Amino acid sequence: MNSPSAPRSSIGIMQRTALLSWLVTVMTLGVFIVFIVPQQQRTFVESLESKAHGVAVSLRDVAAGAAINEDYSSVVDHSMEMLRGDPALVYIVITRNDGFSLISDREGWRAEMDSGPEWHPERRVPSGNIGEVSLSPERIYHYSQPFDYSAIEWGWIHVGLSLDTYKSNVNNLYQTTAIVTLVCLVLSLIASVIYAKRLVQPILALRKVVDRVAHGELRVRATIHRSDEIGSLSGSVNDMTASLERRDRIVGSVRRSAELFLRADSWEGTIPAVLHELAEATGVDRASVFVFTDLTPGAERSVRQYHWQRDDIPPESDAAHPEHPVYHPRETPFGDWMDSLLTGEGIAARAEDVSEDKRAVFTATHVKATILLPIMVSGEVWGTLNLDDCRVARRWEVAEQNSLRSAADMLGATIARQHAQDALLEANNTLEQRVTERTQELVAAQQQLINASRQAGMAEIATGVLHNVGNVLNSVNVSSSLVNDRVRESKLRSLVRLADLLKEHQNDFEHFVSNDPRGKHLPEFIIQIAANLANEREFVLNEHEQLTRNIEHIRDIVATQQNYAKVSGFLQQVQLSEIIKDSLQIHTAAFERHQIELIRDFHTDPIVVVDKHKVLQILVNLFQNARYALTEIEAGDRKIIARVEQPDPDTVRISVIDNGVGIPPENLTRIFSHGFTTRAKGHGFGLHSGANFANEMGGSLTATSDGPGHGATFTLELPIRPPE
Repeated sequence: MNSPSAPRSSIGIMQRTALLSWLVTVMTLGVFIVFIVPQQQRTFVESLESKAHGVAVSLRDVAAGAAINEDYSSVVDHSMEMLRGDPALVYIVITRNDGFSLISDREGWRAEMDSGPEWHPERRVPSGNIGEVSLSPERIYHYSQPFDYSAIEWGWIHVGLSLDTYKSNVNNLYQTTAIVTLVCLVLSLIASVIYAKRLVQPILALRKVVDRVAHGELRVRATIHRSDEIGSLSGSVNDMTASLERRDRIVGSVRRSAELFLRADSWEGTIPAVLHELAEATGVDRASVFVFTDLTPGAERSVRQYHWQRDDIPPESDAAHPEHPVYHPRETPFGDWMDSLLTGEGIAARAEDVSEDKRAVFTATHVKATILLPIMVSGEVWGTLNLDDCRVARRWEVAEQNSLRSAADMLGATIARQHAQDALLEANNTLEQRVTERTQELVAAQQQLINASRQAGMAEIATGVLHNVGNVLNSVNVSSSLVNDRVRESKLRSLVRLADLLKEHQNDFEHFVSNDPRGKHLPEFIIQIAANLANEREFVLNEHEQLTRNIEHIRDIVATQQNYAKVSGFLQQVQLSEIIKDSLQIHTAAFERHQIELIRDFHTDPIVVVDKHKVLQILVNLFQNARYALTEIEAGDRKIIARVEQPDPDTVRISVIDNGVGIPPENLTRIFSHGFTTRAKGHGFGLHSGANFANEMGGSLTATSDGPGHGATFTLELPIRPPE
C-alpha cells in the first residue's frame, strides 16, 4: 500500500535553486544601483557647483575695482566675454545690497535699480540648486555667492549654468547603468543555472535511487562522487538500503519458516530447517535453540537442543560448552542476562561492548556479536533463540531485532499450538464430563451474575435514595437552624424584664404608671412585645410545618426503597406510571442538582403484569445513564424525556430520551455486552442485566442514536400480560 505523498511543486528543485541564486544577484545589483546612481548624480551637481564657483571667483576682483570706482563697464565687458567664451553660461548677475543689479545674458546686458528677492538670499553663504529662474525659460543651475569687500557686505554674484551637459551626463549614466545591469542579469542567470545544475544533479540522481528503493529494488545503490554533505547523504541512503535489504531477507525467512511450521506435523523436525533459513537470511555463523529444563529462580537450567553452524567456522571450545548437555546460566558471566530473558526482553551485544569476563567467553567461542531472543509459550519463557556472528562485530538494528523477535514468537506460538492440540486430543476422551462440569460452572456464574446485577441495581436505587434523603436533610437542617436562631433572639427576655418591673412596683402601680417615665411607656411596650411574640409564633409554626413536610418526604422515599427491596422473581399487577414515578423519585435530587429538565410524555398508562423489581431496576439504570450522558451539555440545555406509548393492544413501550453526548454506531450493540462500559467508574453490566431482564419478561431493550453529539434513545418494550 502506497503511503500518501506531499503535493509536488510545478517548479523543480533545480529551477528553484537557480531562481533563488539569480534573485540574490538581482537584489544585490538593485541595492548597488540604488546607492550608486544618486551618488553619481550628486557628483554631476558638484561639478556644476565647482564651475559656477570658478566663474564667481574670476568676477570677484573685477567687481572689487568697480565697487571702488563705481565704474561697471569693466564688469560688464568681462561678464559678456565669459558668456561668449562658455556656452554653458546662461547669465551673470551682480547685485548690490541696495537693489541695483547688473544683468548679463545671451541677449546683452542691462541694469535694474530694484531687483527682486530672488537676487538677495536670506543667508550670506554660497549656495546652488537646480530650479527655475526668471531670466531663463528652462530649468538651470543657479549659483549664488556673497560678495564682500574690505569687510563690507557689498552684494551678491549670481551665475546661471545650462543643464544640457548635466542632462547628457545623467542620460549617459542611466544608459550605461541599464546596459551593465542587463549584462549582469544575463550573466548571473547563466551562472545561477550552471551552479544549480551542478548542485542539484546529485540530489536528483539520489532521488531516482530512493524511488527505485521505494518500489522494492533493494539491491540498487547510489553512486558517491562527492565528499560533501550530499556525498554523506548518499552514503546514508546506501546504508539504509542495505539495512532494508537485510530486513527484507529476514522477513522473507520468517515467512518461509512460518510456512514450514504450518505444513509440518511436528515442530521438532522443522526447527533445523528454520535455523538454517534464519542464519542464511541474517548472515550469522551459528544459530541455536536452548530449552529451559528448570526455571527455579536463581537455579535455572537449560540445554542446547538444536544447533546449526557454518562449515568454515571453528568449533566452540570445550571449556565454554562441556560435553554435559545441561547449561547453568547463573554460574556463568551471563547470569545477569537471565533477568532480562525471563521478563521477555531480548539481548543484543558485541564482544567489544561487554565486560571483561563476558568478553573472555566470546573469545573462547569465536563470537564477535550475538543476539538472544526469548521463546515465550503461554506467557512463560520456554527457551531462547541464539544467533552468533563470528566474523563481524555487527550492530543489530532495531528492525532486525523486531523481525527476529517475530521468528521467536512464531516458534513459541507453534509450540503452544502443538501443546493445545495435544491437550485437545486428551480432552476428547473426557469431553462429556468436561462439558457437564463446564455447564454447571456457567449456571453458577449466571446465577452470580444475576445476583451481582440485582445488588448493583439495589445499590443504584440506594444511592438515589441517599441523594434525595440528603437533600431533604439539608432543608431540615436549615429549618432547625432558623428556629434555633429565632428562639435565641426571642423577645421573651423583654417580657421577663417587664414582669420584674411590674413586680417591683406592684404596691404603687397607679403612681408608677401615672408619674414614672418608664410607667408611662408601659402600654406601648406591652403592645410591641405582643406583636413581636405573634410574629415569632407564626415563624416557628411555618418552620414546624416545613420540618413536618420534609420528614414525611424522607418517610416516602424510604418507603419506596423498602417496597422495591423485597425479593424479586414474582409477577405483580401494577399501574405502569407508578413504577416510572418511583424510578424518577430516586433521581429527583440529582436532576435538580444538575439542572436537568424532565419531560413526562405519557400517551397511555396501562395496568401491566410484570416483575415490578426488574422493571424498576431497568428504569433506574436508564435514567442514571441519561443523567451521565448530559454532563458535557451546558446547564439549562439538559433534557430527559420519559415517554410511554402503546404500539399495539398487547405491548407497552417506555422510551428514555436524552440530548446528551450520543452513541457511536459501532457501540449501539456492544453497550449491551457484559463488562462493556464507556464510563471511567462504570461496572459494565447495568445494560447487560437490563436486556436480560427484559428478555426474561418477554420484552426487549434496544438503543438508537444518530451518533456522537446527537443524544440517544433507550426503548423498553414489555408485554401487557406475560406470555402463556
